[in-house]
Amino acid sequence: LYLEKRGTAMNDIHYRVFGGVLESMFSGFGGEVLYQPYQSRLAYGVSANWVQQRDYDKSFKHLDYKTSTAFASVYWATPFYNFDVAVHAGKYLAKDVGATLEVRRTFHNGWSVGLWATKTDVSAEDFGEGSFDKGFYFQIPMDLFSTSYSGNYSTFKISPLTRDGGAKLIHDKDLKGLIYNTTYRELSQQLRGFLN
Repeated sequence: LYLEKRGTAMNDIHYRVFGGVLESMFSGFGGEVLYQPYQSRLAYGVSANWVQQRDYDKSFKHLDYKTSTAFASVYWATPFYNFDVAVHAGKYLAKDVGATLEVRRTFHNGWSVGLWATKTDVSAEDFGEGSFDKGFYFQIPMDLFSTSYSGNYSTFKISPLTRDGGAKLIHDKDLKGLIYNTTYRELSQQLRGFLN
């Protein structure tokens, strides 16, 4: 339950601002800017949020915990077997600082499989078993069940452990995900299909 405004400036700069109930455990507001040069394999983004923890009964009441998060991101659409790589560095929900490495492969039918690993300044002793956050996910395009293109997909994540360290806001797809069909790879595939 949130409001969001998206837009594009000078063709290559995409942005969004939002506020409201952002996920099951946090409300707040934030924004994101993505620089995605036309047909480039690289993209760069920054995002920031201010959030307050919601009450456990999932009502509109809140707890005392408040924090801000901020990340700088680099995205690379590799030339190898439809693999994408992203690195996000910044401040997480538990006020720890570190970086997340994400690797994803997208198949021609639209399905994606990815892995991620996050290491922050939380020590292995404080983090507990596993010492850092990691897991994998897969995404199913919802257009399989529709007669029109929407760009929406469902994501399923599996992580062996859930800890406070390395936790990010579980919000809507980032801008890179929202405009994924305009990446270097997608444009190249569309062009090849047109020429064939």
